[in-house]
Amino acid sequence: MKSNSTTDPSTKDYSQLARWLCLFEAVNIISDKAEKMGYTADCLKPIPINKYIGERYHSVLKDVEYEFNNNHHTHHHSSRTH
Repeated sequence: MKSNSTTDPSTKDYSQLARWLCLFEAVNIISDKAEKMGYTADCLKPIPINKYIGERYHSVLKDVEYEFNNNHHTHHHSSRTH
């Protein structure tokens, strides 16, 4: 019997989340470096960002999978209203 990927956290696909996190990380690194160097122009270039994502993706994916699989039962969402 196959696991249902919507209910079993060990079978979820976190690849899209990992790619978004890589993009977020790349943009923040570039922005921080540009700010420190005093650049005010747009420093975001698609090819270097794509290369960065390609280099970081597998590591970030492993980190995301580890975090979700090991913390799945320790974090509970509260439905309290204030």
